[in-house]
Amino acid sequence: MHTSWKKIAASAALALALIVPAAVLAQGIPTLTLNAQAGYFTGKWVYRSFSVSSNPKDNLAKLALGLNELVLTEANGKVTGQRTGQGVTYDLAGNALYAAKQGATLRLHGTATISGKAYNYDYFGYLIPAWSVGGVQPDTILGTVLRSDPANPANAPLIASFSATRETPK
Repeated sequence: MHTSWKKIAASAALALALIVPAAVLAQGIPTLTLNAQAGYFTGKWVYRSFSVSSNPKDNLAKLALGLNELVLTEANGKVTGQRTGQGVTYDLAGNALYAAKQGATLRLHGTATISGKAYNYDYFGYLIPAWSVGGVQPDTILGTVLRSDPANPANAPLIASFSATRETPK
């Protein structure tokens, strides 16, 4: 190996040792695992949605929109279920897609009546991979949701981010 490459390799090894804790290095370099397989979205999920904001002064309390529960059933790539919470329950339907070396995605659609007005909800989410270190990690979907007004399609829709984490059995 050329001398300058030896120095670069030594510097990289030192930087890795300073950044990654020794306990992690003892387990090997952390990797990500795509655990998804057909039927993986079936279950109860704790759902949280957040306003999308680029203002660094907006705190989490200001950004929080909803805390709900998703109950999903998946069969043959089709997903059905309900979003329940904050006095509103509505049905969801869509599909799941699994791609090798890319993971799983979820698309859902539902219509909810809030304060007497009907809204369409469209969801798109990714099942995030699990780290090879760090203990038990709950399954989590990260995504985006669009709320539109079918009676007034010219009105700007509300776009938010969401996370849904699989509930652990009690």
